[in-house]
Amino acid sequence: MTWFTKWALRNKAALAFAVVASMIFGIFSYTTIPMELMPSADQPYVTISVVGNGLDAVSMDEQVTQPIEKALNGVIGKRDVAAQTGNNFTQLSVTFESDIDVKEAKQQIQERISMVNLPNGVMKPYIVNLNTSEIPIVDLGLTFDKEIGNSELNLVENEIMPKFQDLKGVGNVITNGGRNQQVLIKVDPAKLAAAKYPLEKLYTLLQGKNASVAVGEQSINNEATSIIVTGKLESLDELKNIQLNNRTKLQDVADITMQKDTSSITHLNGKNFIDVVIQKDTTSNAVTLGNQVADTVKEINKEYKGTLQARIFMNLGDTVLDSINSMTREVLTGALFATLIIWLFLRSFKMTLITIVSIPLSLCITMILLSFFGVTLNILTLGGIAVSVGRLVDDSIVVVENIYRRKKNNEMSPAFLVEAVKEVGAAITSSTLTTVAVFLPMLIVSGGLRDIVAPFAITITCSLLSSLLVSLTVVPAMSGRMMKKVKVKEHKQNTFYPSILKWSLNHKWLPILLVVAIVIGSIGLFAAMPKGSVDQKDSAYVSIGLHYKNGTPFDEMKDGVETMEGILADKKGIENYLVLAGINEDAAKYGNLQDSSVVQFMVFPKDGTDSAKLVKDIRKTKDQFTNAELTAETAGLLGPNKTTVSVDVIGKNEDEIKKAADVVKEKISKIDGVNSVESNDQNTKPAISITVDSTLANAQEISQSVYAMIQPAVIGSIKIDGRTTNVKLGALKEIQSADDLKDLQLMTSNGPVQLSDIAKVEAVQQQGTIFSKDGKHYLQVTAAVDPDKMVDVAGKIQKQIVSWDQKETLGKDTHAQVTGSAMQSSDDLTELGKLAMFSIGIVFMILLITLKSFRASIAILISLPLAAIGSLLGLVVTHSSINISSGIGMLMLVGIVVTNAIVLVDRIRHNEETMSIRESIMEAGTVRLRPILMTALATVFAMLPLLVTHESAMSLNLVSKGLAVVVIFGLIVSTLLTLIVIPTFYELFHFQKVKKQRLQANQAANTLNQ
Repeated sequence: MTWFTKWALRNKAALAFAVVASMIFGIFSYTTIPMELMPSADQPYVTISVVGNGLDAVSMDEQVTQPIEKALNGVIGKRDVAAQTGNNFTQLSVTFESDIDVKEAKQQIQERISMVNLPNGVMKPYIVNLNTSEIPIVDLGLTFDKEIGNSELNLVENEIMPKFQDLKGVGNVITNGGRNQQVLIKVDPAKLAAAKYPLEKLYTLLQGKNASVAVGEQSINNEATSIIVTGKLESLDELKNIQLNNRTKLQDVADITMQKDTSSITHLNGKNFIDVVIQKDTTSNAVTLGNQVADTVKEINKEYKGTLQARIFMNLGDTVLDSINSMTREVLTGALFATLIIWLFLRSFKMTLITIVSIPLSLCITMILLSFFGVTLNILTLGGIAVSVGRLVDDSIVVVENIYRRKKNNEMSPAFLVEAVKEVGAAITSSTLTTVAVFLPMLIVSGGLRDIVAPFAITITCSLLSSLLVSLTVVPAMSGRMMKKVKVKEHKQNTFYPSILKWSLNHKWLPILLVVAIVIGSIGLFAAMPKGSVDQKDSAYVSIGLHYKNGTPFDEMKDGVETMEGILADKKGIENYLVLAGINEDAAKYGNLQDSSVVQFMVFPKDGTDSAKLVKDIRKTKDQFTNAELTAETAGLLGPNKTTVSVDVIGKNEDEIKKAADVVKEKISKIDGVNSVESNDQNTKPAISITVDSTLANAQEISQSVYAMIQPAVIGSIKIDGRTTNVKLGALKEIQSADDLKDLQLMTSNGPVQLSDIAKVEAVQQQGTIFSKDGKHYLQVTAAVDPDKMVDVAGKIQKQIVSWDQKETLGKDTHAQVTGSAMQSSDDLTELGKLAMFSIGIVFMILLITLKSFRASIAILISLPLAAIGSLLGLVVTHSSINISSGIGMLMLVGIVVTNAIVLVDRIRHNEETMSIRESIMEAGTVRLRPILMTALATVFAMLPLLVTHESAMSLNLVSKGLAVVVIFGLIVSTLLTLIVIPTFYELFHFQKVKKQRLQANQAANTLNQ
């Protein structure tokens, strides 16, 4: 690697230009790289949402859910299909294996569902695969001083939306809420009969009245002229004045009104609102776009004051900026700590400056490379820089320290500098490559985890390779100029470490027993430690739910909404609150359908408000909701901050499934780490069963007749305020009870007949919500668990399930299985474990190539269990669990801890050319002690800011306290033990040669004595 050094020393002007250019372009790249919260990553599932029209849960299950489930049977890579079906809706979630391309899988699903014949009135299914890049940058609400009607919708579409769509960097603007109004014609049967106008004609009332028909061309005034017949209805008055016959208008026999939405609620701060969601394109900057939207909102509020108000309740641009600024501060603080450590060791301003120049220069080169690779600036790429900033000076420290040590009685000539760099060049190159080798395999991790960790790995790889290049070029060149007049201070000879090392070499049994104990202890400690998920303690908002019984009248739910809105309006510290209730067709577009018996609130606190205290206060109001179950949780990017383990209970018989679910609830509630247990066992809802006597009538014809009598029917459309508006003919008969249905008069081929004469009409109970998995009905038991013990709890449940199956505890045809985030966390930890083993193999291969010694490579790898025990002890001391964050930290250690061992062993092997192995070890230990301690402490102190970092509510916290704990404790313990254990094992692996050298030394000593 001395070629780089020779070039740098021969071309100092070119090197200076390259340094200045790198700094300029690096800073420019930093300011122009798109900023976002998270890298683009697909979720490992696809959601299918379908909204019905008047279909109960059982009918939706039979006519919609089951046909879709059958169509999905052949989808490649499908793990399972879970469905929730209720009145007027069904939502299916298709989960895939970790190595499946979800975009291709989504395409398969779309093709298969397109061939499914769904009943009339059921809307086209929405098929959604969420990606982190589709997270809205800004979510805002438009509220009006009056009810939202067609004119307000026109204002939004024609004037407000273009203001956002025209902003640079906007990828998509989506609106929710503010449905088109409908015209309802409520007929008075008595007046209609008096007017002698047949009911059947009303169903075709609007046919042809709204039309534009070309009837051909005629030659008029010697020109071909088109003749067009047009009919228009453009107001409610025109509809009311439609002439039914000579004496009667439509308004004479019916009440005609604009119908409001009575099936759902979308409120912002107690008012109906239109939700505007703004997404950025793939190349724009989230922070810049967020600021542009905020400025546009100010302009809208000024221009349309008194008509509407725009209010931003979530601006991800601010969150991104806060997160990036926070991580940047941690990088700078880490660099400062590393600088102080270097200065304390070197006690020279010039040498410290030479060493730390690698930090800003390496970071600038990294920014240029990230821009080249198309990697965005996000919480993970900056996290990669934060965890590697201490490592950036390692190579430079070794080079500067070696030049400084050898400077005595030598001139700072190019030849001397090349020789000094050559002495440590192989060591720093192999140590850097081994660290890089640990992170590059992250690019081949399967599934969504790859999308998350790949930018992290690319950032660290670029920064480490940049630091190696700087240490081989810029550092020697600066040393040659700045260290000419630096006096080499005589350091007091350290006698403590050499004496300890010598004693260990003479008593090898102790280090050997120590390593054996550490390996056994590491395995035992790892097995005993809790394995959980990353706990997101902070919150971006508060999630509140009101869960009503199936069949609860919508008016009763509206009363609950008003009560909660009153509570929230009186609470201090709340900025905005949203309400979603009922089946919202707009929500289906985003795979966000909810049961019609659930009301969801999103509460956004003001800055400085204690979200946890707010949640406790809201929970205290549960007595005001006697007919609903109240839930309240803090929430972040991924929803409520509630770590859960789910168990699906699947079977053939509904009663057996319910009994089995009760057993599962009882069993898992006793497991340590489980805080609470609940199931999705929904109460049945009332229904009326009409069983037609097939000998007297046709069931399908009767169903159509009953539907026409009791349900509003769309009979056409007219344009009101420029918007196409459906016209509905109201129900002809109001049904309040089963008796009302019995008395219903229907027209049949044999004349009018009472429904009770041809069918059995009775009130029954049926399922309000149906859950199915892979085509079989199931119930889901959900345990809220301690985040630090999630994987452990899932493992214990898994063991119990095996026992249940063997003993048939749940029944012969009923079984249970663990699903959800617990399985995903376990899979991710397993994936990281495989990656660690693969990385160790690559590191070993690099060591074999660079050191060309099997025994030396094995000696270096012994540093890994030393790091493992340190990191595990660190997790115990800080009361942390093994999760994805700490798992990535352990993966980092594989590359970091071998660095010190490589520097030490490389010096030993270099000394063997002129010394015995024992002399080589003693000399190498003494010489390399200072650079090893410097590099280790620089890395440790650079990581300290991550221990106290504020974990954002809107990030996944993969680069957080757990990672820092593992690296800091693992590196400290491994460094201290490496200085003793590695030399001991190195000498042990060469025991024959050592024995021969000892005999030769004894013989030489005896000869001299004689």
